[in-house]
Amino acid sequence: MKTISKTFYSMPVNVVFFVAVPLFYFLFVLAYDPFDISEFLDLGKGRFTLNLIITSLTLLGVLALSRMLLFILRRVIDLNWTLYIIWCVGETVVCGLLFSIPMGIGWAGQYTYFGIMSTCVLYLAGIVVFPYAICTLGVQAYVLSRRAAGAPAVDEKTLIRFQDDMKRIKLIVTSKAVLYIRAEENYVHIVHLDNGKVKDYALRSSMRALEEVLSRHGLVRCHRSYFVNAQHVELVRKDAAGYALAQLDQKGLEPVPVSKRYYEALTALL
Repeated sequence: MKTISKTFYSMPVNVVFFVAVPLFYFLFVLAYDPFDISEFLDLGKGRFTLNLIITSLTLLGVLALSRMLLFILRRVIDLNWTLYIIWCVGETVVCGLLFSIPMGIGWAGQYTYFGIMSTCVLYLAGIVVFPYAICTLGVQAYVLSRRAAGAPAVDEKTLIRFQDDMKRIKLIVTSKAVLYIRAEENYVHIVHLDNGKVKDYALRSSMRALEEVLSRHGLVRCHRSYFVNAQHVELVRKDAAGYALAQLDQKGLEPVPVSKRYYEALTALL
């Protein structure tokens, strides 16, 4: 199944989710009293407002932690739509379980705890399905509109499909957009241009696994730990210690080291 856009992992989008969903819950319950939930939250003791605030803050806290985790794991997980829906359902279930603790104490002796727990989960799911759906559709519409408006025609032959060590495609860029590749432990860093901005994508792979596809797309090895796109090299100079460095055409980038073994091959392309 198709994976979700990386936009869903971004911090602004996650902030929208963990703010919009609790806010919708609070206002919707206050304005419409769905499922007669006010009686449930009231506990027969006039605690409706207090419990509404507590449950709203609980929802905010769980979603904030969950969405921060999603942001932190953005480079190591790749959710498809089924897994993303399961993630959202999991957030709802966890919130419902936490809701059931104060509700279970308040209704102790009148209802079983498992009855309260299932009621909390069902009430919450029936309400938050709307903001979840609205936010998800809104983000997906934004992603599709950006693709439609800003995607120029691209020759498929120029696309490099970077796969991780599990053979999953994680990044697709044109060969011209790649500036250089740097190896670092179990990852390679793909430094490339995205809408004119320099981005650094960490891919769990090795130089050896990528060497064939990089060479096929015109990138050249310049160091044991580096491949560079000669099209972006302005000049190769030597520093005070005599080490060769490739200066790229993008401002703010550190020069790429060039070892003696690859010096002549690289300079011949300039």
